[in-house]
Amino acid sequence: MKFVQLKLKIVILASLGFFITLNSFSENFSSWKKIDRYYKKNNIDIDNLHKDQISQMILLDSIPEDFGKLKEVQKKKKIFYLIAFPLIHKTNEDIKIERQLVIDIEKKYNRNKIEEDDKIKLISLATKYKLDYKQLNRTFFKRMKQRINIVPVSLAIGQAIIESGWGQSRFALQGNALYGQWTYDQQEGLIPEKRDPEKSHAVKKFDKLEDSVRSYMFNLNTHPAYLDFRIVRRITNLLQVGNSKIAVNHKMQQLAAYAEIRKEYVDKLEIIVDTNDLTRFDKIN
Repeated sequence: MKFVQLKLKIVILASLGFFITLNSFSENFSSWKKIDRYYKKNNIDIDNLHKDQISQMILLDSIPEDFGKLKEVQKKKKIFYLIAFPLIHKTNEDIKIERQLVIDIEKKYNRNKIEEDDKIKLISLATKYKLDYKQLNRTFFKRMKQRINIVPVSLAIGQAIIESGWGQSRFALQGNALYGQWTYDQQEGLIPEKRDPEKSHAVKKFDKLEDSVRSYMFNLNTHPAYLDFRIVRRITNLLQVGNSKIAVNHKMQQLAAYAEIRKEYVDKLEIIVDTNDLTRFDKIN
Protein backbone atom coordinates (compact mmCIF):
# COMPACT_ATOMS: atom_id res chain seq x y z
CA MET A 1 0.00 0.00 0.00
CA LYS A 2 2.86 2.40 0.82
CA PHE A 3 4.31 1.73 -2.65
CA VAL A 4 0.99 2.70 -4.28
CA GLN A 5 0.81 5.89 -2.21
CA LEU A 6 4.36 6.80 -3.23
CA LYS A 7 3.55 6.27 -6.89
CA LEU A 8 0.43 8.38 -6.49
CA LYS A 9 2.52 11.26 -5.15
CA ILE A 10 4.94 10.91 -8.05
CA VAL A 11 2.05 11.01 -10.55
CA ILE A 12 0.60 14.12 -8.93
CA LEU A 13 3.95 15.93 -8.86
CA ALA A 14 4.70 14.96 -12.45
CA SER A 15 1.31 16.26 -13.51
CA LEU A 16 1.87 19.57 -11.75
CA GLY A 17 5.25 19.93 -13.39
CA PHE A 18 3.74 19.28 -16.77
CA PHE A 19 1.05 21.90 -16.28
CA ILE A 20 3.58 24.58 -15.35
CA THR A 21 5.27 24.24 -18.75
CA LEU A 22 2.41 26.02 -20.57
CA ASN A 23 3.54 29.03 -22.61
CA SER A 24 1.95 31.83 -20.57
CA PHE A 25 4.24 33.32 -17.94
CA SER A 26 3.69 34.78 -14.51
CA GLU A 27 4.78 38.29 -13.64
CA ASN A 28 3.71 41.07 -11.29
CA PHE A 29 2.91 44.44 -12.85
CA SER A 30 2.79 47.27 -10.31
CA SER A 31 0.33 49.39 -12.29
CA TRP A 32 -2.55 48.79 -14.69
CA LYS A 33 -0.80 51.29 -17.00
CA LYS A 34 2.14 48.88 -17.32
CA ILE A 35 -0.27 46.13 -18.32
CA ASP A 36 -1.79 48.43 -20.92
CA ARG A 37 1.63 49.40 -22.30
CA TYR A 38 2.79 45.78 -22.45
CA TYR A 39 -0.15 44.69 -24.60
CA LYS A 40 0.07 47.72 -26.86
CA LYS A 41 3.78 47.06 -27.35
CA ASN A 42 3.00 43.47 -28.37
CA ASN A 43 0.07 44.50 -30.60
CA ILE A 44 -2.41 42.44 -28.60
CA ASP A 45 -5.96 43.79 -28.65
CA ILE A 46 -8.36 41.87 -26.40
CA ASP A 47 -11.24 42.74 -28.73
CA ASN A 48 -9.41 41.14 -31.67
CA LEU A 49 -7.46 38.43 -29.87
CA HIS A 50 -6.05 35.55 -31.92
CA LYS A 51 -5.28 32.14 -30.50
CA ASP A 52 -1.60 32.37 -31.46
CA GLN A 53 -1.25 35.49 -29.27
CA ILE A 54 -2.29 33.75 -26.05
CA SER A 55 1.26 32.53 -25.37
CA GLN A 56 2.33 36.18 -25.03
CA MET A 57 -0.29 37.01 -22.41
CA ILE A 58 0.53 37.69 -18.76
CA LEU A 59 -0.50 35.51 -15.83
CA LEU A 60 -0.70 38.11 -13.09
CA ASP A 61 -0.24 37.00 -9.49
CA SER A 62 -2.24 39.98 -8.20
CA ILE A 63 -4.26 42.89 -9.55
CA PRO A 64 -2.31 46.18 -9.40
CA GLU A 65 -3.53 48.32 -6.51
CA ASP A 66 -4.10 51.39 -8.69
CA PHE A 67 -6.54 49.43 -10.86
CA GLY A 68 -9.12 49.96 -8.11
CA LYS A 69 -9.04 53.69 -8.88
CA LEU A 70 -9.50 53.38 -12.65
CA LYS A 71 -12.83 55.03 -13.50
CA GLU A 72 -12.88 55.07 -17.32
CA VAL A 73 -15.39 52.29 -18.06
CA GLN A 74 -14.11 50.97 -21.39
CA LYS A 75 -10.47 51.04 -20.26
CA LYS A 76 -11.42 49.28 -17.01
CA LYS A 77 -13.22 46.55 -18.94
CA LYS A 78 -10.34 45.99 -21.36
CA ILE A 79 -7.75 45.74 -18.59
CA PHE A 80 -9.95 43.36 -16.62
CA TYR A 81 -10.37 41.10 -19.65
CA LEU A 82 -6.59 41.14 -20.14
CA ILE A 83 -6.16 40.09 -16.51
CA ALA A 84 -8.89 37.45 -16.37
CA PHE A 85 -8.75 35.78 -19.79
CA PRO A 86 -5.22 34.27 -19.61
CA LEU A 87 -5.88 32.94 -16.08
CA ILE A 88 -9.11 31.28 -17.17
CA HIS A 89 -7.58 29.99 -20.39
CA LYS A 90 -4.62 28.39 -18.60
CA THR A 91 -6.83 26.72 -16.00
CA ASN A 92 -9.06 25.32 -18.74
CA GLU A 93 -6.02 24.06 -20.65
CA ASP A 94 -4.81 22.22 -17.56
CA ILE A 95 -8.25 20.63 -17.17
CA LYS A 96 -8.15 19.59 -20.83
CA ILE A 97 -4.88 17.73 -20.18
CA GLU A 98 -6.46 15.83 -17.29
CA ARG A 99 -9.58 15.09 -19.34
CA GLN A 100 -7.54 13.81 -22.28
CA LEU A 101 -5.68 11.49 -19.93
CA VAL A 102 -8.99 9.97 -18.84
CA ILE A 103 -10.15 9.64 -22.47
CA ASP A 104 -6.89 7.95 -23.50
CA ILE A 105 -7.07 5.46 -20.63
CA GLU A 106 -10.73 4.77 -21.41
CA LYS A 107 -9.73 3.83 -24.97
CA LYS A 108 -7.19 1.39 -23.56
CA TYR A 109 -9.82 0.01 -21.19
CA ASN A 110 -12.19 -0.59 -24.12
CA ARG A 111 -9.43 -2.59 -25.84
CA ASN A 112 -8.64 -4.50 -22.63
CA LYS A 113 -5.14 -3.00 -22.64
CA ILE A 114 -5.28 -0.95 -19.47
CA GLU A 115 -2.12 -1.13 -17.33
CA GLU A 116 -1.44 -0.78 -13.61
CA ASP A 117 0.12 2.63 -14.14
CA ASP A 118 -3.09 3.77 -15.83
CA LYS A 119 -5.10 2.70 -12.79
CA ILE A 120 -2.81 4.67 -10.50
CA LYS A 121 -3.33 7.80 -12.59
CA LEU A 122 -7.10 7.29 -12.48
CA ILE A 123 -7.06 6.86 -8.71
CA SER A 124 -5.08 10.10 -8.42
CA LEU A 125 -7.58 12.04 -10.53
CA ALA A 126 -10.61 10.40 -8.89
CA THR A 127 -9.26 11.40 -5.48
CA LYS A 128 -8.63 14.95 -6.64
CA TYR A 129 -12.14 15.29 -8.10
CA LYS A 130 -13.83 13.64 -5.10
CA LEU A 131 -15.02 10.50 -6.86
CA ASP A 132 -14.97 7.03 -5.31
CA TYR A 133 -12.79 4.57 -7.17
CA LYS A 134 -14.68 1.35 -6.40
CA GLN A 135 -14.93 -0.36 -9.75
CA LEU A 136 -13.40 0.38 -13.12
CA ASN A 137 -16.26 0.37 -15.63
CA ARG A 138 -17.96 2.57 -18.22
CA THR A 139 -20.00 4.35 -15.55
CA PHE A 140 -16.82 5.37 -13.75
CA PHE A 141 -15.35 6.89 -16.93
CA LYS A 142 -18.63 8.68 -17.62
CA ARG A 143 -18.63 10.22 -14.15
CA MET A 144 -14.96 11.21 -14.48
CA LYS A 145 -15.50 12.97 -17.80
CA GLN A 146 -18.58 14.71 -16.43
CA ARG A 147 -16.48 16.28 -13.69
CA ILE A 148 -13.20 16.85 -15.49
CA ASN A 149 -14.24 19.40 -18.07
CA ILE A 150 -13.73 23.06 -18.86
CA VAL A 151 -15.90 25.99 -17.82
CA PRO A 152 -16.97 28.30 -20.68
CA VAL A 153 -14.76 31.39 -20.67
CA SER A 154 -17.82 33.61 -21.02
CA LEU A 155 -19.32 32.27 -17.78
CA ALA A 156 -16.00 32.39 -15.92
CA ILE A 157 -15.41 36.02 -16.92
CA GLY A 158 -19.06 36.94 -16.29
CA GLN A 159 -19.02 35.52 -12.76
CA ALA A 160 -15.67 37.16 -12.05
CA ILE A 161 -17.18 40.50 -13.10
CA ILE A 162 -20.09 40.08 -10.70
CA GLU A 163 -18.14 38.65 -7.78
CA SER A 164 -15.15 41.00 -7.98
CA GLY A 165 -16.76 44.18 -9.30
CA TRP A 166 -14.63 44.13 -12.46
CA GLY A 167 -11.60 43.29 -10.31
CA GLN A 168 -11.97 46.43 -8.20
CA SER A 169 -13.48 44.95 -5.03
CA ARG A 170 -11.57 44.80 -1.75
CA PHE A 171 -11.62 41.01 -1.99
CA ALA A 172 -10.02 41.04 -5.44
CA LEU A 173 -7.39 43.68 -4.64
CA GLN A 174 -6.46 42.47 -1.15
CA GLY A 175 -7.24 38.77 -1.34
CA ASN A 176 -6.80 37.80 -5.02
CA ALA A 177 -10.41 36.61 -4.83
CA LEU A 178 -12.23 36.84 -8.15
CA TYR A 179 -15.21 34.64 -7.29
CA GLY A 180 -16.36 35.52 -3.77
CA GLN A 181 -15.93 32.01 -2.40
CA TRP A 182 -16.78 31.66 1.27
CA THR A 183 -14.72 30.24 4.12
CA TYR A 184 -15.57 29.90 7.79
CA ASP A 185 -11.94 30.13 8.84
CA GLN A 186 -11.50 33.81 9.64
CA GLN A 187 -7.72 33.49 9.18
CA GLU A 188 -8.21 32.41 5.55
CA GLY A 189 -10.53 35.18 4.49
CA LEU A 190 -11.62 38.81 4.49
CA ILE A 191 -14.75 39.67 6.48
CA PRO A 192 -17.42 41.44 4.38
CA GLU A 193 -18.09 44.94 5.71
CA LYS A 194 -21.88 44.52 5.46
CA ARG A 195 -22.04 40.93 6.67
CA ASP A 196 -25.26 39.93 8.41
CA PRO A 197 -24.58 39.89 12.20
CA GLU A 198 -25.98 36.35 12.37
CA LYS A 199 -23.47 35.04 9.80
CA SER A 200 -19.86 34.06 10.37
CA HIS A 201 -18.40 33.59 6.88
CA ALA A 202 -15.50 35.39 5.27
CA VAL A 203 -14.47 35.67 1.61
CA LYS A 204 -11.55 33.32 1.03
CA LYS A 205 -8.14 34.83 0.25
CA PHE A 206 -5.70 33.29 -2.22
CA ASP A 207 -1.94 33.50 -2.65
CA LYS A 208 -2.42 34.44 -6.30
CA LEU A 209 -5.19 35.03 -8.81
CA GLU A 210 -4.67 31.71 -10.57
CA ASP A 211 -5.46 29.87 -7.32
CA SER A 212 -8.78 31.71 -7.17
CA VAL A 213 -9.68 30.63 -10.72
CA ARG A 214 -8.67 27.01 -10.04
CA SER A 215 -10.73 26.92 -6.85
CA TYR A 216 -13.77 28.34 -8.67
CA MET A 217 -13.61 25.78 -11.47
CA PHE A 218 -12.96 22.95 -9.02
CA ASN A 219 -16.07 24.06 -7.13
CA LEU A 220 -18.25 23.93 -10.26
CA ASN A 221 -16.75 20.56 -11.23
CA THR A 222 -17.20 18.82 -7.89
CA HIS A 223 -19.81 20.41 -5.63
CA PRO A 224 -23.21 18.65 -5.51
CA ALA A 225 -24.98 22.00 -5.97
CA TYR A 226 -23.68 22.19 -9.55
CA LEU A 227 -24.56 18.66 -10.67
CA ASP A 228 -27.17 20.02 -13.11
CA PHE A 229 -24.55 22.36 -14.57
CA ARG A 230 -22.25 19.39 -15.21
CA ILE A 231 -25.06 17.30 -16.72
CA VAL A 232 -26.10 20.09 -19.11
CA ARG A 233 -22.45 20.62 -20.05
CA ARG A 234 -22.05 16.92 -20.85
CA ILE A 235 -25.21 16.87 -22.97
CA THR A 236 -24.29 19.99 -24.96
CA ASN A 237 -20.83 18.54 -25.56
CA LEU A 238 -22.34 15.30 -26.85
CA LEU A 239 -24.52 17.36 -29.19
CA GLN A 240 -21.35 19.21 -30.26
CA VAL A 241 -22.84 22.60 -29.43
CA GLY A 242 -20.79 23.18 -26.26
CA ASN A 243 -19.64 26.73 -27.10
CA SER A 244 -22.77 27.99 -28.83
CA LYS A 245 -24.66 30.85 -27.22
CA ILE A 246 -27.66 28.60 -26.62
CA ALA A 247 -25.51 25.97 -24.90
CA VAL A 248 -23.77 28.56 -22.74
CA ASN A 249 -27.16 29.97 -21.75
CA HIS A 250 -28.41 26.51 -20.73
CA LYS A 251 -25.33 26.04 -18.53
CA MET A 252 -25.80 29.50 -17.08
CA GLN A 253 -29.33 28.63 -15.92
CA GLN A 254 -27.85 25.92 -13.65
CA LEU A 255 -25.75 28.38 -11.60
CA ALA A 256 -28.51 29.73 -9.34
CA ALA A 257 -26.92 27.99 -6.34
CA TYR A 258 -23.85 30.23 -6.64
CA ALA A 259 -25.54 33.08 -4.78
CA GLU A 260 -28.23 33.54 -2.17
CA ILE A 261 -30.33 35.58 -4.61
CA ARG A 262 -30.41 32.52 -6.94
CA LYS A 263 -32.65 33.31 -10.00
CA GLU A 264 -31.85 37.01 -9.70
CA TYR A 265 -28.15 36.09 -9.85
CA VAL A 266 -28.63 34.08 -13.06
CA ASP A 267 -30.57 36.97 -14.62
CA LYS A 268 -27.74 39.34 -13.70
CA LEU A 269 -25.13 36.98 -15.13
CA GLU A 270 -27.11 36.64 -18.35
CA ILE A 271 -27.23 40.42 -18.75
CA ILE A 272 -23.48 40.72 -18.08
CA VAL A 273 -22.63 38.03 -20.65
CA ASP A 274 -24.97 39.40 -23.32
CA THR A 275 -24.27 43.11 -22.81
CA ASN A 276 -20.51 42.59 -23.03
CA ASP A 277 -20.65 39.90 -25.73
CA LEU A 278 -18.56 37.59 -23.54
CA THR A 279 -19.30 34.50 -25.66
CA ARG A 280 -16.78 35.87 -28.17
CA PHE A 281 -14.10 34.60 -25.79
CA ASP A 282 -15.45 31.05 -26.04
CA LYS A 283 -14.49 30.99 -29.71
CA ILE A 284 -10.86 31.82 -28.90
CA ASN A 285 -10.51 29.11 -26.25
